[in-house]
Amino acid sequence: MNRDKSLCIIPCGAAKIWDNQPSIGPVEAQNVYTGVFAVACQRYAKTFFDHWVIMSAKYGFLYPEDIIPEDYNVSFILIAQLKEQAESKGFFKYKEITVLGGKHYADRAKAVFNQGQELFFPLSDCTGIGYMLQRLTRALEGQEAISGDSLESPSEVIVQRTLKKHRDQPKNLTENNVGKYVSFYRYLLSTEGKQVIMTIDQFEAVLGFALPTSASKYRPWWANSLTNTQAKSWLHAGWEVDSVTLGEKTAFRKIGDEV
Repeated sequence: MNRDKSLCIIPCGAAKIWDNQPSIGPVEAQNVYTGVFAVACQRYAKTFFDHWVIMSAKYGFLYPEDIIPEDYNVSFILIAQLKEQAESKGFFKYKEITVLGGKHYADRAKAVFNQGQELFFPLSDCTGIGYMLQRLTRALEGQEAISGDSLESPSEVIVQRTLKKHRDQPKNLTENNVGKYVSFYRYLLSTEGKQVIMTIDQFEAVLGFALPTSASKYRPWWANSLTNTQAKSWLHAGWEVDSVTLGEKTAFRKIGDEV
């Protein structure tokens, strides 16, 4: 990869800084999206690329330093507007375009960058956000970018050959990763909707055992970190902790890349 001729496009996300700091005012784009998946994508882009932008549902292509004035929640920006932005910002000069995120982002990138650029979709064969997070985490820990084939024609999304084996990863491998919290992992997999609020009693009823005292006393126990076994149970299931009232309840939000 020629870093000078490569551009990485990363997703925004539903979780934003105003969720917890509603009066903070205008914020740089790189500090707006606080969801665990958006943060992981940004870390990947900063580590392996010299040039990267965020694709926002409302504003389209954003440089990291661009200012977003306030919170928003809208449907995705039109393809025609994305094309105009890509032209005006000079994105067509890049020969390689890497797109992180799911189908929403892949489809839009294919529609915009159709002038001979090589398109890379290193997360395209992942069957859920949990697997995407695992792949990004492995790449960051190993300090090695995700490799794979390029897509020169916008007719299909590329499947990464070197990591294809993870697409059909047996469920029991993921279940082993979440250890004794496997029952909560299974519970979230079968949960519909975009938010679920669990009291401590409900959480323990699903688990079948009592949570440690630290879960009721320390907010970091609920951190969306793949280094914590308990966090793996919700992250690998495609959920993240949204808010916590220590000793009482926890709100989980389904991770998405569409807003």
